[in-house]
Amino acid sequence: MRYDLDSSIERTASESLSQPAAQLPSWLGLESHRLVRLSVLLIILGMLALVFVTNFRIVVVDGHSMEPTYSHGQRVLMTWNYWLFGPIRRGDVVVIQLPGGTRLIKRVIALGGEEVPRPYWGPMIWRMGRRVPPGYVYVVGDNMERSEDSRQLGPFPLTQVQGKIVGGYKPLP
Repeated sequence: MRYDLDSSIERTASESLSQPAAQLPSWLGLESHRLVRLSVLLIILGMLALVFVTNFRIVVVDGHSMEPTYSHGQRVLMTWNYWLFGPIRRGDVVVIQLPGGTRLIKRVIALGGEEVPRPYWGPMIWRMGRRVPPGYVYVVGDNMERSEDSRQLGPFPLTQVQGKIVGGYKPLP
């Protein structure tokens, strides 16, 4: 018995083309597909909301010490887990938690072990020296004329850094 390979391939190909495409079970109709897609979308949105709530907080700027960067009453987005955006660096805007619950929003000028640049010296420089102690940050408001910061209060321990500002927005009028 002789087997013709070419005709066998043609026959198999034509048979597979004539068969209907795989269909979904009848109990899994179009409405079920929409429900599955909606469920997946809601799960993803829920996970994003959970990430936002556990990692970020909206803080309202109180005062004029950070103008022109942030205005009084402006809302800024702070991350608790600032390590997600890298370690604290010079130039970062951070939230300092003072004893008693008061928060300061200031810019990091010098880190532990660094020398404070001359334009940022204040009365505390003469008490503490120009070098920031390890484990501390030296912070100053952008509006230096209206800011109470490390120039008057001294450097702050990193344990008082509550978070890093990652963005800001102004509410619609």
